[in-house]
Amino acid sequence: MSGNSGKAIGILALVLLLSPVDEVAAGALERAMLGKSTIVDLTQIQREVPAAGGHEPRRDSVEPGKDAGPATHPIPPGEFATQLGLAAAPSRGPGSVARIPPRNLLGLAVVVDISASVAKKADYRASVADLQSWERKNGRIPRRAVVLLHTGWSSRWADPARYMNLDAQGAPHVPGFSPDAVAFLGTDREVLGVGLDAWAPEPAAGDGVLAKLRPGAWQLLNLTNLERLPAKGAKLVIAPIRIEAGSAPARVVAILP
Repeated sequence: MSGNSGKAIGILALVLLLSPVDEVAAGALERAMLGKSTIVDLTQIQREVPAAGGHEPRRDSVEPGKDAGPATHPIPPGEFATQLGLAAAPSRGPGSVARIPPRNLLGLAVVVDISASVAKKADYRASVADLQSWERKNGRIPRRAVVLLHTGWSSRWADPARYMNLDAQGAPHVPGFSPDAVAFLGTDREVLGVGLDAWAPEPAAGDGVLAKLRPGAWQLLNLTNLERLPAKGAKLVIAPIRIEAGSAPARVVAILP
């Protein structure tokens, strides 16, 4: 190779290095930054929840001896914000959202649509059979994926009473994962986490979704716009508030392929 040829190749390499991101070669994040990929916000807008939703209202502090007056600031419970809940203590440090490695807040979305079943039974629980049906159509659920249930429940968000869906005895009837399905995802598929477009009642000790996940895995609640995601291929960015707690409000966005 002549000196001139070598110099030309060096200049070309430098030009390519300093050029703007190539739209074809760019990854998902770069394409999104260039406006070449669709970004879907999966985060609900937190709202105040009236006492009729099953929670006591909060009153502003007043001077002793004075009537507090009507409740003007109902408590917005955790169920009424998109949030991330941690399963169990990670291998290092306390079991808190603040200690989740940033890498574990980026993942591939797997969307399992059970909305037809939920339309027939409000408290339908996704089963291992539902997950296996998804795999027959789309391939094996990838390791470190985030499995999201599209239940259709987010359409009730504007009506807290319908969203909570409590019966006359105060028991909630909402969709979700079955314990066996979560155990399958955690053990057999080693997912980063799971999520859904509904809320989840507090489970009994040792029961529920979080108890079945691997240590360090997490659950997302109160998502929205899952119907806008493909069954596979979307990239997720999860940004919970970094606090020393087992759960935290989170902003969740998806970058479509």
